[in-house]
Amino acid sequence: MSDGWGDASGIEGNYDDTDGEETNETNKTTGTSSSKQTKGTNGTKANIKGEWNGRTIYIPDGILDELEDTYLESQLKLRKAGQDKFKKNRHFYPLLVQFGLEALSDADADEIQTRLSSIGDE
Repeated sequence: MSDGWGDASGIEGNYDDTDGEETNETNKTTGTSSSKQTKGTNGTKANIKGEWNGRTIYIPDGILDELEDTYLESQLKLRKAGQDKFKKNRHFYPLLVQFGLEALSDADADEIQTRLSSIGDE
């Protein structure tokens, strides 16, 4: 796709180092940092791979399929609402974790055990 939305795998721009918004450069002689903004930035975006903590997780195929579907559905909902950008790393994964944390913190022990047993079946 050429409209910047990419596909569920993130191949078409969803995994850019700079996320298409800003580059951070370090001056090798002085060690100071400078930022170059590209068209459409507001000056607050950072290179998430350099600024955020990275984590590797392992997800069963059934959950991964649902995750990919949810990403595409969310992307479509936002696109229809006029939101032009929805990157997997910058937007979707943090939202997924936030919503998951909220639901998990509200769950009781029985609900957690039920989910754990269904994960074990996959």
